[in-house]
Amino acid sequence: MEGLALLGVIGSGLGIGLIGMGAMNAIGRNPSASGDINAKMLTAIALCEVPGLLAFASLFLK
Repeated sequence: MEGLALLGVIGSGLGIGLIGMGAMNAIGRNPSASGDINAKMLTAIALCEVPGLLAFASLFLK
């Protein structure tokens, strides 16, 4: 059970890293759109964080 939760947390971390990398690439290509990109990046990070938090919380449900 702990291994599956670890995979969930690792996957969430990788997803957040990829979202951040994509946002930085987009801002590098079009700096004037940074405000819109940041808002969408934070929304995507919030959606990606939820499964990681649920996986972490599942460790305490024994």
